[in-house]
Amino acid sequence: MFALASAFVVLGPAKTFPQNTNPVDRKVTNPMTDTPNVNPITQDQPVKPRRTATQGETSEPADLLKVDAGTQTVSGPKDARVFVYEGNVDARIGTYRLQADKLTVYEATNKVVAEGNVVFDQGDQQRITGSRAEWNYKSKTGFFVDSTGYTNQTQDGTRLYFTADRVERVSLDTIIATNVQITACDEDVPKWSFHSKKVKIKTNDRVRLYSPNLRVKKLPIFYLPYATVSIKPRDRESGFLTPTFSGSGKKGFRLSTAYYQTLGRSADVTVRNDIYTKRGYGVGADLRTRANSRSFFNAGFYFVKDRVLGHKADANNPDQGGSSFYVEGVHYFPNGFIAAADVNVTSNLAFRQVFSDSIQQAISPEERSQVFVNKDYNAYSFNFLARSQVTNLPNARIRIRELPSVTIEKRASPLDFIKKLPIYFSYEGGAEGVSRKETVDDLIAFRRDVRGDPIVSPSLVQRLDFHPRVQIPLYFFGISVTATVGARATFYSNSIDPVNRNILSQNITRSYGEFEFDVRPPALAKDFQKGGTFWFRHVIEPYFVYRRIRGVDNFDRIIRFDYVDAVADTNEIEFGVSNRFFTRRSTENVSGKNKETTTAPAPDRSSIASQPYEALTITVRGKYFFDRYFGGALIPGQRNQFYPLNTLSGFTYGGVPRRFSPLNIEARYRPRAHVFLDFRTDLDTHGGGLRTLSTSFGINRSLVQVFQSFYYTRAVELVPSLSQFANPLGKEPGTLRGSQWSPSFFLGNRERGFFGGASFFFDFQQHPGNHRSLVSSTVTLGYSWDCCAITAQNYTFNVGVRQENRMVFSFRLNGIGTFGTEQIGQRFQ
Repeated sequence: MFALASAFVVLGPAKTFPQNTNPVDRKVTNPMTDTPNVNPITQDQPVKPRRTATQGETSEPADLLKVDAGTQTVSGPKDARVFVYEGNVDARIGTYRLQADKLTVYEATNKVVAEGNVVFDQGDQQRITGSRAEWNYKSKTGFFVDSTGYTNQTQDGTRLYFTADRVERVSLDTIIATNVQITACDEDVPKWSFHSKKVKIKTNDRVRLYSPNLRVKKLPIFYLPYATVSIKPRDRESGFLTPTFSGSGKKGFRLSTAYYQTLGRSADVTVRNDIYTKRGYGVGADLRTRANSRSFFNAGFYFVKDRVLGHKADANNPDQGGSSFYVEGVHYFPNGFIAAADVNVTSNLAFRQVFSDSIQQAISPEERSQVFVNKDYNAYSFNFLARSQVTNLPNARIRIRELPSVTIEKRASPLDFIKKLPIYFSYEGGAEGVSRKETVDDLIAFRRDVRGDPIVSPSLVQRLDFHPRVQIPLYFFGISVTATVGARATFYSNSIDPVNRNILSQNITRSYGEFEFDVRPPALAKDFQKGGTFWFRHVIEPYFVYRRIRGVDNFDRIIRFDYVDAVADTNEIEFGVSNRFFTRRSTENVSGKNKETTTAPAPDRSSIASQPYEALTITVRGKYFFDRYFGGALIPGQRNQFYPLNTLSGFTYGGVPRRFSPLNIEARYRPRAHVFLDFRTDLDTHGGGLRTLSTSFGINRSLVQVFQSFYYTRAVELVPSLSQFANPLGKEPGTLRGSQWSPSFFLGNRERGFFGGASFFFDFQQHPGNHRSLVSSTVTLGYSWDCCAITAQNYTFNVGVRQENRMVFSFRLNGIGTFGTEQIGQRFQ
C-alpha cells in the first residue's frame, strides 16, 4: 500500500528536486508497520537502489503549461478562454506530463479536462492511465476515472501496478481512491492482489484502507475491516501489528498479536500476546532504544501462564509456565568509557525448554548474565564486571556470581630505563566479590559421585589478586626465543574443607611463581613443481615451550569460581609442529567470482612470493609432564580439569597420572573462499587409540549451501598398568561416549523458482528425547515467482520435556512485505 500512496503523490506540487539514491538498505518486514519485533525476521529481499537523477537534469518551471497537439481551437473572452487540443495531445508542466486524445484547458479556472487514453507521468517513476481526468494545475487537485498505473517508489524498488474506479486529490495532502486493486504481478489475472473499497491517503503520514482483502488469483484469502500503513519519511508509526499464527500438537493452535508504540525518534516498545489453545497464554514486551550510531539498549520480558486452557495441571500434565527477562546493550561514553550488558534470566529450565523457539536455547545447560564497564588509557585497562552464571547438570544446579569485580590490567610495554634489552612488563590485578552455590536434587547420589557435600559459599567471598609478568623476546640466527617470568598472589576470605567440601570462614592466600621459555626455530620451506611450473610450497614450523609453575601447595583448599582459581603446579614441555601448504593464488582472487570482477592486472606468475594463499594447515602438538600429579592437584580416579591440563584440547584427559598427553591433531583446508573443511582429533599415547574426533565442512555457493558438523568421543578403556584408576564402568574417569551430528543444506534461488533445504541435529548416544536420535529438525520448501513467494517450514523438537512438531508458513508479496508466522529463510550456517 505504500506504493499506492507514492503513486498518488505524483499529483502533488510540481516543484521537484533530483532524487538521491537510497542510502540505507532496508528490508520490508511487516506490511502494516514494518516493525521487526514480533515478526522479527522474514525473507531477505535485495534492496534495489532508486533512480538517481542524471547530471544536468533540471526541472521545468512549476506553473508553465506547455501543450503540443495535432489541432487547437480557442474560444471565449480574454482571461476566460477555453483551449481545445485534439490529436496526440502532449501537455507538460514542471516534471509532470499528461497525454490524451483530447485536452480542454479552462483558463479562468486553471482546470484541465483530459479525455480518451489519458496517460499521466512523473518522469519514469510513476504512471497513471484512465479514460477521463480533471486536474487543476494551480491547486494540484483533481481526479482520474477508470485509473490504472504503476509506481517504482516502494522501499525495495519493486514496480507495483494498481487500478481504481476513481482517484481524487481533495486537498494538497489528502487523496481518496475507490475500488482499488494493487499488485506487483504483470499479468491479466495477478497471482496476488490487494482490494479495498476505499483508500484515504494523507501524504507523508498514513494510508487508511477500508475493508481491505488479499486475493490469490481471484480467491479471497483474508479480510480486514480496517488497516493503516505508515508512509512517514522515517517510516515509524504506532499501531497494531499483523496477527500471526502457527500450530503444534503439544501446545495447540498459536495466535500472536502485538501493538507497536514509538517513543520519540530513537526508541520504541512492542507489547505482545500469545494464545496457546492447549496450554494457556503468554504476555511479553520488547523495548528498543538507540542513543547514537554505535550505542543501543534493548530490554524485554515474556511470561506464560500455563495450564489455563486444555488439560489442567496434574502429574501427567505438569505446569511448565514461567517467565524470562533479558537486557542487551552497548554504550560508548564521550569520555572513553564503554558499558555493555548481556542479561538473560529464566525462572526455570522447563519453561525455557518448552516455550523457546530456538533449539540452542532449549538444549543449552548454561544461562549467563553480565554487565561490563571498560576504560582504556594508554597501556592500562580498567574494568568493572558483574556476572552470574547458572549451569544445569543432571542432578545439580550450579550458580556462580561475580558481584562486584574490579580489575586493572597493564598491557606488555617496554621498560624505558633499560635500553640494551627488550624487556616488557605487564600485570593484572583485581578486587572481587564472588560466590558459588550448588543445588542438588538427589543428595545421596551427589555425595556418591562428588565425594562430598554441595558447596554453598557466603554471598560475598573476597578475592584479591595481583599477577605481574616480565617478558624478554630475543631473536638470533633465525631463532625466536621468548622468556617469561611471573608471580601471582591471591587472597580469599574463605576456604574449603577438602574432606567434605564444607566452606570454612578461615581465609587463605595462594602464591606461586611461573617461568615460561618459548622457542621457535627457523621455518623450513620447500617448493614443489608440476610440469616444470610452481605447484605449491610446504612450510614446516616447529616449536616447543617449557613451562614451570611452583608454589600452589593449597590447591585442594581453594573454592573454584572461575579460571583464576583453577591453577596448579606443573613442570612440563609443550611441543608441536605446523605444516602449512601455500598455493600461488592471491587471497583477493581466491574465489572465481572475484577473479571475474577484478580489473587489476594479474600478478606476475613467475614470482612465487606474490600473495601466497594458505590452502592447508596441519598442526600436531602434545605435552610431556615431568610432574604427573601436578603438585598433588591431580586426584587419580576422578575427572580433573585445571590449568595447564585445559590448554591442549577441549576434552578432558586428566583422569589418570600420565607423562605424555594425548596427541592433538588439527587440520584446516581452504581450497576456495566458498569451501572449508576442519578436522580435529586426540590420539591416546597410552594405548587407548582414538579419544575424540570433530569435523566441520561447508560449501557456500549461490545455488548450493551445505554445512555439517560432527563430533565423537570415546569412553577410553585403560591399559592394565592404569586400570587401578578406572571408574566404576572400567573406563578412564571423565571420558564419556558421545556422538552428535548436525547437517544442513539449502538448494535454489530464493528470488526465482523452487528452493528448499533442511537442517538436522542428531544425538546418537544420549537420546535426550524419547529414545530417538533426532533431537531437532527444520525442513523448508518454497517457490518464488517474479512478484511473490510462498514458503513453508516444519520444525520438530524432541529434547527433554519437549516433544513437538510445528508447521509455519510465509507468503511474501514483493513491494508490500511478508505475511506469516515465524522467521523463514535463514541461511543454514
